[in-house]
Amino acid sequence: RRNLQWSDQYFKFGRTQMENAMNELRRVSGSDLVSQLRKNGFRMTKGDVTFVLADSYGFCWGVERAVAMAYEAKNYFPDNNIWVTNEIIHNPLVNEKLSDMGMKFVPTVPGGGKDFSGIGEGDVVILPAFGASVDEMALLKGKNVQIVDTTCPWVSKVWNSVEKSKDKGHTAIIHGKYSHEETIATKSFAKKYIVVKDMNEAEYVAKYILTGENKEEFMSKFSKAMSEDFDPDVDLVKVGVANQTTMLKGETELIGKLFERVMIKKYGPQSVDEHFVSFNTICDATQERQDAMYKMFDASYEPPSSQLYADLEGEQVDVQLRSTKHQEKLSSKRMEDETRGAAAAKQEAPQKVDVCIVVGGYNSSNTTHLLEIAEEEGVPGYHIDAANRIGRGASPNSIQHKPLSTAPAAAMKEEGLEVKEGFLPEGPIVVGLTSGASTPDSVVGEVMAKILEIKGVQV
Repeated sequence: RRNLQWSDQYFKFGRTQMENAMNELRRVSGSDLVSQLRKNGFRMTKGDVTFVLADSYGFCWGVERAVAMAYEAKNYFPDNNIWVTNEIIHNPLVNEKLSDMGMKFVPTVPGGGKDFSGIGEGDVVILPAFGASVDEMALLKGKNVQIVDTTCPWVSKVWNSVEKSKDKGHTAIIHGKYSHEETIATKSFAKKYIVVKDMNEAEYVAKYILTGENKEEFMSKFSKAMSEDFDPDVDLVKVGVANQTTMLKGETELIGKLFERVMIKKYGPQSVDEHFVSFNTICDATQERQDAMYKMFDASYEPPSSQLYADLEGEQVDVQLRSTKHQEKLSSKRMEDETRGAAAAKQEAPQKVDVCIVVGGYNSSNTTHLLEIAEEEGVPGYHIDAANRIGRGASPNSIQHKPLSTAPAAAMKEEGLEVKEGFLPEGPIVVGLTSGASTPDSVVGEVMAKILEIKGVQV
């Protein structure tokens, strides 16, 4: 990647270009209704409808930056063929907009690969917010194309840490989903890796490090989630923990501390630096959006727990962990407030939210987690990807939505969606609103307008 970055093929926008691009994006993706809601402390009543907006929602800074760069690429290269190697972000409306602007998406082939044969010399290729693999970058460099890299800087930070550690013989334990585009890119920077999706899988790997038992079961369990020729008896001697940036911050932090304590137990505190490295690659955007949902329901996030970690902590009372020192504070919300404008102080949330609308792409894992919170708190919740999902039934007061039981891949094909008639109760109502990190404010504003229309309130 560094070779590509320093080549003439790697295009870098100037500061003024980026400022102009961000301003243009906010102009086309903003919403007057959402702005009013923010200025009113995330709560606003119009007629019989009270809207309550989660105080962390929608476009995260990295996503906003990626979309702005894609728009600016079209302005800067108006006559070139422009390709995007994947969805720029997990939002269908944003990707459709890029298609309408004349950009092409690299087609996929059976088995999950991509067909780059249509890309010619001199074309412009955009790498999406969650990046591209090392092999893809090498292929594109060989095609002599112009690269516009919109990879989120916090994703790049993960890559840099993984790449540096592999030279010292560390295996990357990646907290993520092995088939997610970002994790596919991240593991391409590692020599050896294993992907754990949650605390349960992390504990399984940790116990293997300590006991070495059931190797055959281990290899079967992680057959799709580890590097080629992976040998846990050799490759788990030196490790570091990285993460897919859309995973929960609290869980990633605990997984990192767990593996540090495992290495302390196995090799002793005096030798732990030879066997464990803390990558400190956590982005807090996903966590902040989930915390905001809990606050909207007057509830609170309960961080994950680990009995194995608790046992090890009890044994190592006087040992201070390196993974808890010098944590860099990367606040997504602070940067988002700088671009959106600071909101008014949050008003007290009402005692009860009657219905919650979660807006975001059906293949967006961070959006799905937001719906899970609504259901966990017993609030009727509906995950929609666009405002036109409202009114899809027999009456205007209906909504076509993706239930949690429907797989993202099916929903993307319009399969497994359900229609709920009368989703808005009669009389005065309180509507909770939130959106995933790839959702522009304009879509949330359109949802608000649809709800007001159903309730007979003039916008």
